[in-house]
Formats: sequence, structure tokens, C-alpha cells
Amino acid sequence: MRIIVSATLGGFSAGTWYAVNTARRLVSRGHEVLYIPRPAGESARRAESAGLQVTSDIDLEKKSPRRAYRNLRTLLNLMTSFGPDVVLAHGSGDHSFWGLARLIGDRRMSLIRVRALDPKPPRRHALARWLHHKATDAVVTANTRHYAYYRSALAIPAERMRIIGGGIDPEDFRDTGDDAFRSNEISLPDGRRIVVLLARFAPVKGHRVLLTAASRIRERHSDAHFLLIGRAAAYNGDQLRRWTFEMNLQGAVTIVDRPLPSIPALLARCAIGVVASVGSETVSRALLEYLASGLAVVATDVGGVPDLLSRGEFGRLIPPDNSAAMAAAVSDLLDNDERRRRMGEAARAYVLGNCTWDQRVDEWERLLYETIARVRGRDIAPLNDGEPPGGCQESPPAVVLDGPVR
Repeated sequence: MRIIVSATLGGFSAGTWYAVNTARRLVSRGHEVLYIPRPAGESARRAESAGLQVTSDIDLEKKSPRRAYRNLRTLLNLMTSFGPDVVLAHGSGDHSFWGLARLIGDRRMSLIRVRALDPKPPRRHALARWLHHKATDAVVTANTRHYAYYRSALAIPAERMRIIGGGIDPEDFRDTGDDAFRSNEISLPDGRRIVVLLARFAPVKGHRVLLTAASRIRERHSDAHFLLIGRAAAYNGDQLRRWTFEMNLQGAVTIVDRPLPSIPALLARCAIGVVASVGSETVSRALLEYLASGLAVVATDVGGVPDLLSRGEFGRLIPPDNSAAMAAAVSDLLDNDERRRRMGEAARAYVLGNCTWDQRVDEWERLLYETIARVRGRDIAPLNDGEPPGGCQESPPAVVLDGPVR
């Protein structure tokens, strides 16, 4: 199958992480994939480092009349030269341009809209309705909230929708011994129970909410230590350090703002994983990694978080932007080490059994074949000498994508 993954998304966001990982695993299944990133940016570099075939001469974010005309001509030429069976459109600009190209050009090509980045509901205006109903064959969302938005706001039929979340590589969460931990060159105090927040340094990720809660948590648990790992975004690590000083939390917080060789090794030393976001989390990579590491979790009710935490087996779900609720939930988990251990074991077993990238690509292949067959009015031959798509496949080689990006 020939697939174009059109993902002109900014930076190396969770949406780009989702798009790159989906694309390279489709390649590992024998499909031919062409990846279209934002030109000359971080997302293009990451896609190339993942071994993807990348074209960087298209900028679907440029919408001046002249540029829009050039973009449309380029996409129409790609439809002829590459001959895609299906296009996965991850950004709104990607979706609009490919929708027009499909209606003008080869209607046999399938178009699938993928929403794994933007947490906002889809727009309801007439152009959005036309694009989704006349030019789009399926919509994939990364969580049930977005699924419900599309069903209600745009009346997309259920048979044309799927929920396919992000995944994890089980191999990444096996080598978590002391040697791997020491390779991170991070000094953490002995005998402390570590509460970790893994997220880029941006207001939407709720770092200040957790730091405000930290003082209350330490009133009940003086051995609690807080580990904040991320990369500079709206602010940098120095801003977080100023906050810890203003809140009199010196010695109780470790801030890591540089790339690390082994995030799983570090998580294995922690007691609780925290998602403190006040929004975002369309694909919560950090949440998946906490659970795969066997951590009980305290997380806010945003994005796709409730899909994994709503029943309470793996941790506590709390309202966003509520430091009192955060302090109470973390303190309650620290009160009972055995309960926290059981939650972590259940979380790890669930994620390793249900949320691996191999399983996600099985879901993608089923959707791709079904969609193409529906558009063309007949089946297309699957790969692997007639074997059905999916099943147990050899995983692609690991790609080091340096630095925590959540």
C-alpha cells in the first residue's frame, strides 16, 4: 500500500510524535510511506532520523493565493507521481489542501483526517462540514472526547470513525536497572519517594499547580521529592527554579531541562507519575510511559486521560487547575505503599497488553484496508502473500528521539 502521511505540525509535539511513530511502523509492515512535515523544522529532522522518506518542499501552512495554488499543483502532481492509495492528514491545513486535491484529482485515493494534536473541538462551519462529508473517507481521533466531538458537531457516521491512541514499545521499559539509571547522570536524594512530572515547560502542562500542591504534600509526607523533566517552551528551567525558591521548596525539587538517554530508567525510580495539565493531552505520551513503568498516577481530567484513568484502577483522576485536589490525591497514594504498588502493577500489565505500537498499527492496517475497499468498491490485496493485515510482526529498530517531548 502507498501511504502519504501529511503532518505539517509545529515542532516535535505529541501530534508529531504520534505521526512519526505511526508512519515508521507502517513502513516496518512493508507499506511505502511518504512523509510530509513542516519544511526545515524539528519535525522534519525527527522524521528523517526515524528513517522515513521525507519531502520538505511543500509548505501547507502558507495560504496566500499564489502559495495555495502552488501547493495544490504540487499535491496533484504527487497524486500522479507517487500514486497514494491513502493520505493521512494530521493538520488542518493538510486536511484542507488534500481534500481539494482529492476532489479535483483522483477520487479513488482515500483521505483520512487524523486528530492527535489539537485538543479543541472541530469547527462546525459550512466549509468544515463540506470537507468532512464530501472529501473525507474516515476520521481517526486519539481519544473518546474527540470522537464524541466529531459525532455531535459534524455528524460523522460511526462506521467512518475510529479511536486509535498512541502506543509504547515494550522493549523500552525492560532495561531499567541501576546502570541505566546512572547513565542519566541525575542526582536524586536517597530514601525519598519521587513524584515525577514529565512535560514540556508550558503553562498548559500545570507545573505551577504541582509546585503549589508540593508544600501541602510535604506537610504529610516530608520524604516526598518532586522531579520535573521537560524541555524549554513558554518558559525554561530557570523559571521553574525561581518558583521553587519563591515557594520555599529548595531541596525538595529536582528540575531536569536537558535530553536524557533513558527516560524509562528514571521513571523506574519514581513512586507516582503526575499529569497536571489544564488542557492539551490529546495524546498523553507521558501518561502511557508512567503506566508502562508501573507507576500509580495522579492526572487531571483533560484530553484523553480519562480513557485510561476513569475507573481508578491505576490512580486518581482529579479536576484540572486545582492544587488542593492534586495535593490530596498525591498524599493519599503516598499514604499506602502497598495500594500504590498494586495500582502500578495493574497499570503496567494493562498497557503492555493493550497499548503497544504493534497493536496500534494492527488497528491502523484494518482501518486502511477497510477504507480503501469501501472507496474503490472492492478489496485490495493485503501484503505478506495474502496474509491478512496485522498480527505479530517484527518491530522496527529503535530510534533515539532525544529529549522528553510531551
